[in-house]
Amino acid sequence: MTRLCSILFICVSSLLAVEPTVVPAVDLAKKWKRTKSLAAPVEKLRKGLVVEVNGTAAQPVEVKVDADTACNFVNIQFHKDSAEFTSAITFAQLAEIAKGMTAAGTEHFLIEGHTCDLGGDQHNLTLSQNRALAVQAALTRLGVPAARLQVIGFGASEPVVANTDEAARSQNRRVQIFRKL
Repeated sequence: MTRLCSILFICVSSLLAVEPTVVPAVDLAKKWKRTKSLAAPVEKLRKGLVVEVNGTAAQPVEVKVDADTACNFVNIQFHKDSAEFTSAITFAQLAEIAKGMTAAGTEHFLIEGHTCDLGGDQHNLTLSQNRALAVQAALTRLGVPAARLQVIGFGASEPVVANTDEAARSQNRRVQIFRKL
């Protein structure tokens, strides 16, 4: 009986865990700062679309990134169908990202916006780019030069989990950051 209670406690505790912790700037800087190690960066070509200002047309863009520097920030959260941030932990994480980028020297970064599957393709593409632009604007306000930041919207084309319910969809409404090569 005690073992069963322990297992139930662990399961309930994991279900009640609401928000992930903030990734510290020092950890981000270590991941993003280019070092003179023997290992070459793992080059990855990110292909996405950049939506024009009026949102009616999209242009393809390709960016070379170091795949080992990918950071998927599940704690940068957005309201459904919005590029507006939802929680205080989002602002705390953005502050740590800005500090990490500053500590990484003169590195340049790719900020990717992603959405869940709700809405049409063009709508999601525009929304994902607006989410990446919201992060770029916040980081710029926190002192990261805009020239070091590039944004791409991916819409719903790269979900991290299947869009089966609202909890899964909220994980797909995210921002991912890479160090550019």
